[in-house]
Amino acid sequence: MDLNNNMDVKIRKIERQDINQVTMMIKKVHRKSFIGVYSKELIEIFCHKYDLDNFVKRMKIIDYFVAEDLVNNKIVGVIGLQNNQLRTFFVDPDYQGKGVGSLLFQYLESYAKNRKFKELYLEGSPIGEPFYEHFGFVKIKTLEKQRQGIKYQDALMIKKL
Repeated sequence: MDLNNNMDVKIRKIERQDINQVTMMIKKVHRKSFIGVYSKELIEIFCHKYDLDNFVKRMKIIDYFVAEDLVNNKIVGVIGLQNNQLRTFFVDPDYQGKGVGSLLFQYLESYAKNRKFKELYLEGSPIGEPFYEHFGFVKIKTLEKQRQGIKYQDALMIKKL
């Protein structure tokens, strides 16, 4: 599909050779987009969740799809679904605001409907909350969470399909 700035982006199932690009892109998003929302220590804890070995383990339980910029032969986004829970959704900061996230979500929503899911839910960050609302998710409640002793909040959100 053609996006603005002459990009040609394809959404497809993740492949083994994509893993390194995907994990590096996710960490880039965390380190650029989450500054000011979370402490640097918490950001690095989140990044560790996407180390290569951890990501390979996650691939066994989560269906991942990537957005590939065919012109630059580069992975520019990723989205994941575990049962009816959206588990991962990141777009490279250099590609945000260009429609990549919309393409990924439309693909995932169609995939979920084909699997006969009636709703999707997620636990989203404060940064992601307005983005998810744009796609029709509604906040149910605020979740008080903790990682390695550091407290933070996420939003539990749901969307009827």
